[in-house]
Amino acid sequence: MRKSISVAIGVLVSVSISGNAAIAQTAGPPDASSGSKVTSGTNQNLQDFDFVVEKLRRNYAGWDTKVTDKTQPALDQLTARLRIAAQNASPEALTTILQEWVKFFDDGHVGVGRIAPATPSASLPAAPEATPTIDWTEASVRAELAARGTRRDPLEGIWEIGGGRYRLGILPTPGSPGAFSAVVLTSTAEGWSTGQIKAKLTRKANGKLDILYRAGDHGEHKTDASLLLDGAVLSLTEWGNWVREVPAIPNPGLVERAFAPDTMFMKPLSPDTLWLRIPDFNDSRAKPLKEILDANAAALASTANLVIDLRNNGGGADFVYGPLTPLLYSRPIYSVGVEMRASEDNVRLRKAIAEELRAEAPEVAQHLDRQVERMAAALGTFVPGGEQIFYVKRLDALRPFPKRVAVLVDNAASTGEQFLLEARQSRKVTLFGKENSAGVLDFANVVGMPTPSGRHQLFWATSRSMRLPGDPVDPDGIAPDIRIPADEADPVAYAQRWLERQIN
Repeated sequence: MRKSISVAIGVLVSVSISGNAAIAQTAGPPDASSGSKVTSGTNQNLQDFDFVVEKLRRNYAGWDTKVTDKTQPALDQLTARLRIAAQNASPEALTTILQEWVKFFDDGHVGVGRIAPATPSASLPAAPEATPTIDWTEASVRAELAARGTRRDPLEGIWEIGGGRYRLGILPTPGSPGAFSAVVLTSTAEGWSTGQIKAKLTRKANGKLDILYRAGDHGEHKTDASLLLDGAVLSLTEWGNWVREVPAIPNPGLVERAFAPDTMFMKPLSPDTLWLRIPDFNDSRAKPLKEILDANAAALASTANLVIDLRNNGGGADFVYGPLTPLLYSRPIYSVGVEMRASEDNVRLRKAIAEELRAEAPEVAQHLDRQVERMAAALGTFVPGGEQIFYVKRLDALRPFPKRVAVLVDNAASTGEQFLLEARQSRKVTLFGKENSAGVLDFANVVGMPTPSGRHQLFWATSRSMRLPGDPVDPDGIAPDIRIPADEADPVAYAQRWLERQIN
């Protein structure tokens, strides 16, 4: 099943010279120059709703593809129904209404989210002091675990969240048979102190756990969780993974390989295979990625195999992955460009992107300058995103190492998918995954702006791929060449074993 993915509000991603990448750009409050029309009097909810509808109609590059004679009646009915619901909706309900409307487009590069906190529910703690406590310390939890020995429940132990942001002791809740409490032992999070109960856990008949979880603001959320990897990981739905610290995990490397880390690194898996983890291609990764490749240049020039781990890669900028191309290159790389929807908003926002990138990436900024000129001269139409429609990338030399490259593709999105389209053309490369990529590349180059009330941020794609309609990536994504079994606990090692079985 394809996972949904959206560009995170406020995250900047950038552009390639060929125009294939995604860009996110935020803007200040709308003004008369933006072309917005308020038709809703003083009702802020309706102003925001109408703004979202009108901005996408005028600016979204996928509008003509998604809104056809066949789909227009359904969109009209949805719009009418939700506009009525929005009129007197609470702030939380309005966010849900706006998100339901943009969901019609089934595009991870179209979305809306809050940029101001919702009014707290009366059922939530008013202050951190309201969070209940248990008088447990690290010493007392360790002593209890030692006393339990082999009678220890798999839940009982000391667990880490977020690389140590919280360290929690989990033991049975006093006076509550079948229930467990996760109590803060140490925390670097503001507003949390030793002894406060981070979560309450109760076993379900199906083996999962019901959890009352307290987020960083002490707000309470009901979710569920499962113990994975023989009890080494407690995976909370929508709230990430807890990793057991005590008792110690027999194979900590397995946890790192099983769950794609948020950090970028390169490390050896064996004398014959290197592992490069890239969580995203955000432009902030450009310098660190180059530094990693430079630091490991000798190993890359002598190691037969390379695993590039793009699982859940959130996309970013084509120029960030540029230094990887020489490692993979085996023959000319072909790519198809994009066309831009030329509107006043899109011109203004992409011009702002060029200014932001001018010092860091002057070639990209100059490319955007030319793009903006074409758009401004042809408002109301689509114009080519680059100087060419079809691109061929040729390098002068072929590197003997690495000889083989495995790329893990699961849910890689946007620019991550553009990388896959190029990488899979190499004779060195084989794509692996339990899942396809995310399927959010066809409409890209994202911009955004706040709604009139300032409570929400709307974003949309300004480009559509010229691969369409014959060669889409959305919505199904790019399939792996080799499908990793769903029950495989270690996808990185699976790819490693396959690479190392190949004959030179």
